[in-house]
Amino acid sequence: MKDSPFFVYNKDFTLFGTQHLIPIIAMIVLCIALPIIAKRYWSKKTQLAVSRAMAILFAFWVIFYIVVLIWMGRFDAKTDLPFDICNITGLLLPFLMWNPRYRVHEIFYFWILAGTMQAIFTPHLYNGFPNFVYIKYWVVHCGLVVYAVYMTVVFDFKPTLRSILRAFIALQIYVLFVLVINLILGSNYVYMMHKPPTASALDYLGDWPWYILWCELIGLVFFFIVYLPVGLMRKRKTTAT
Repeated sequence: MKDSPFFVYNKDFTLFGTQHLIPIIAMIVLCIALPIIAKRYWSKKTQLAVSRAMAILFAFWVIFYIVVLIWMGRFDAKTDLPFDICNITGLLLPFLMWNPRYRVHEIFYFWILAGTMQAIFTPHLYNGFPNFVYIKYWVVHCGLVVYAVYMTVVFDFKPTLRSILRAFIALQIYVLFVLVINLILGSNYVYMMHKPPTASALDYLGDWPWYILWCELIGLVFFFIVYLPVGLMRKRKTTAT
């Protein structure tokens, strides 16, 4: 069973190759089509069921990934626990958004849309389809973006400027949590303890801890950027009335 292409590691992924572009195109199509279909044709009950199904799907892949690594004898608590922002969000969604709440969504909206863009367009990924790492990576990252757009439009959970502040404060709590985990495990989740060993964008942001502060500032800028579509929609609606 371990010899199955689903489990065997490969190096078939190519940046902006077919296996990169297909998930991005699928994400864009679903971001547009799914909310339109939900608003026009689905009942409130169906809309809720779809949101729950997506949340379960993300959590399943986050957990399944860890289970497979343990089964294969490749699991390392210092690198494979779900403490990066995308995985922790995917894991928490079924618990925090089973009954959708605006106060939770306004935080996850910014975490998802600002936090996944780099992972989607410049993925740290080597394995291609049909390896489980590839499938999990794109289901979680692209799926979360679809989820954030779906919940914003279908449930009318449109964040405000104050939501940026709340999301940023929640991010600081998350960062402190990850820092404690790193100190306990001797890990480097979210690169809180040091830069990655390979070349990265962090090399341009100074030494520790300055690159962390720069990342905070850049993250805040991205929060404002992903707010713009909602802000423009709200402004257009106000102008129309």
